[in-house]
Amino acid sequence: MQRHLRSNLNTIRAAALAGAGLAAFIAHAPAIAAEAEAAAAPASAEVEEITVTARYRNETVQDVPIGISAISGGQFERQGATTLKQVLQQLPSLNIQGFSGRNQTITVRGIGTNAGGTNDGLEQGVGLYVDGVYRPRTGSVITDLPDVESIQLLRGPQGTLFGKNTVAGALDIKTREPVLDQEIQAELSYGNHDYLRGYVALNSTLNDDVAFRISYLRTQRDGLIYNTRYREDWDNLDNHTAKFDLLYKPSEDFKLRFIADYGIQKGDVGFQIVSGVLPTTLANGAVVRSFYDRAAAVGYTPIAIDPFARRTDIDSSQYDKMPSWGLQARADWNVGPVSLTSITAYRNWKWIPNYDGDQIGANVVDFSVVDTKQQQFSQELRLASNGNNTIDYTAGLYFFWQEANDRSIQIYGRDASGWLLAPSNPVAALPGALDGVTAYAKVIPATYSYAGYGQATWNVSPAFRVTGGLRFTYEHKTGVYDADLRGDLAPIGSFAPALQASIAALRAAYAPTASYKASKNTNNLSGTLIAAYDLTPDIHSYASYSRGYKSPGINLIRQTPGVDIFVKPEKVDSYELGLKTRFLGGKAEVNLALFWMDVGNYQANYINNSVSPAVSYITNVGDVRSKGVELDARLQPFDGFSIGLAGTYNDAEYRSYTSAPAQYLNSYLGSIDLSGRRASGAPRFSGTANAEYNFDVGNAQVYLGGDVSYRTGYYAAVNLDPYSWVGKSTLVGLHAGVKSPDERWELSAWVRNLFDEDYYNTKSVSGQFGVVLASLGDPRLFGITLRGKL
Repeated sequence: MQRHLRSNLNTIRAAALAGAGLAAFIAHAPAIAAEAEAAAAPASAEVEEITVTARYRNETVQDVPIGISAISGGQFERQGATTLKQVLQQLPSLNIQGFSGRNQTITVRGIGTNAGGTNDGLEQGVGLYVDGVYRPRTGSVITDLPDVESIQLLRGPQGTLFGKNTVAGALDIKTREPVLDQEIQAELSYGNHDYLRGYVALNSTLNDDVAFRISYLRTQRDGLIYNTRYREDWDNLDNHTAKFDLLYKPSEDFKLRFIADYGIQKGDVGFQIVSGVLPTTLANGAVVRSFYDRAAAVGYTPIAIDPFARRTDIDSSQYDKMPSWGLQARADWNVGPVSLTSITAYRNWKWIPNYDGDQIGANVVDFSVVDTKQQQFSQELRLASNGNNTIDYTAGLYFFWQEANDRSIQIYGRDASGWLLAPSNPVAALPGALDGVTAYAKVIPATYSYAGYGQATWNVSPAFRVTGGLRFTYEHKTGVYDADLRGDLAPIGSFAPALQASIAALRAAYAPTASYKASKNTNNLSGTLIAAYDLTPDIHSYASYSRGYKSPGINLIRQTPGVDIFVKPEKVDSYELGLKTRFLGGKAEVNLALFWMDVGNYQANYINNSVSPAVSYITNVGDVRSKGVELDARLQPFDGFSIGLAGTYNDAEYRSYTSAPAQYLNSYLGSIDLSGRRASGAPRFSGTANAEYNFDVGNAQVYLGGDVSYRTGYYAAVNLDPYSWVGKSTLVGLHAGVKSPDERWELSAWVRNLFDEDYYNTKSVSGQFGVVLASLGDPRLFGITLRGKL
């Protein structure tokens, strides 16, 4: 109790000091800026201004009154980063957890989708956009993306500008557009673990108005985890990505861009390894069967528990395929006072997995997958004012449809009865009792979403602006659930008559039969209000309020009387106070933001004790609050040398969560009250720093750089189980290269996780198997890259 009180007092004190500091800085900012400018010696070195399009017009990051971070494609490529998970090390407010293409959760400021929320009937809280098209599947974005031009992270609710509404933020990825010129680009990388990455792109023209870009990306790498059963290296890479991009630009006022892309990720991936064995004595003194006792009962000898030896003895296939493709067309037309935009897109994503349901070498659950075929269509029509007017505005209409056709299949093996049933149960000695039992369910959630949105900025004076926006959303959700018992089973008549009824009941319990259809309509009004004031031409302040909205869901589970399968919308009230500065003659930029987010109807795992037996499912469980401070800084002390710093302090807390699933040590309680505890998946502090020095040597340009990212620990499980604790990590990277002044060629070397630190990506607690399962972070990876263009 005292420790909790001290923690709250420290949090309040830190927030108060930060707020007082920000207020003092705002009050004295003009004088501080004048002194800094006077002290700065004339120099040509300036921090390059970053242009973003968060409000559908070209603006610098400093002019946009929201929390935003931007990374150029070249910046993370030089560091040897190639996936979104690696890029997040440069974005402290962003966190991604998961172990497979389907099981990924993403949060911003601790808000988004929690670790227990991978459910196709639920929406994600962070919007992922690629070239303006919303991607509801995180797996379609975390793999290789070719031709990345920039990545922009918009923090806080987004809905009055973006097509899909989100409660936590939006990650906006833009790819390189074709140009009306001839160009060939190629890249070849080689690294340890036989890492090989090849990329080639052709940009050409058909006439003076039409250009196209064709690109292909191939990535492969040997596995990082050795399977002792198969004697193979798993966790490998085998990715292919192809993209065709066509641009029609008959004039400066009109352009049409058409993109077709296809990508597939393959390999023995998407699994976890045993990182620890759970104790056998619970908090009330009760003794439960241990992992080793269960293993002995079925004749299984586990390998040594040493997660960073990177070994597993999984005895079933883990070969997964994740193909994804899409078509999209975007038209932009400048008609004078306004610009019109239309974005039409269709996407198809599949998850074709093999997954060992027990993740160990015993034959308990041979196969446990959710095979998914998801498709979506979206249409956005948008109008935006041109130029700088007394009132600048944007308005749009948005339609989004998606459907997931899921097959949930779980097949029990010959060790299931001996492992899962108590030794005193006579059925436990009969391998054929559960061997082959297949729990099959067909699940089809679908969403039809319609929205109208608008945002306007009143430029009251050259220094003062007020922005307001509204969004109305109407959604129609449908769901189909059809489950039954299948499998090649030993006939009930082959067992002793006295056990036949028990075996039949067991099979029905492990593979229940149910079928239903459901639908529901909802609507919502959300919006934002922002006041921005320029203290000087280089010091911008703002205060904002926004209401975010996370779509309702259908929790497609076996229906139980007293359980509502519909999940109400999650809503966020977000408050932000920010300051964006540029000083020292343009050599430095420092941006600071204080944020406070109240989440209502939080969607998470819940134990319903009002029905018998108690049921666990995802629903609205209570409230969450996230508050903290964000800092972004860029410095260029002298020409050629740049430094970037970013950090987030985040105090995310369950304000109300009274029926959370009990943690392992008190599992006998069924549910527990986590109100007042820190929220899962949210490191208290995250920080990153990077530096690069560019200089000339003869006729070549040389660059040397490094980066470091640090995150404090966090609970990976939504119920804050202590055994799901992911410890702090500090990752260091270095890169160096040489290139021609015209950038026709470039040779670089890079290393990630320089000190080969052992760290986890996520953890989960499996009480049924008596172990802690974990997804490991990458070990030290290094390589060289050769780039060229003609």
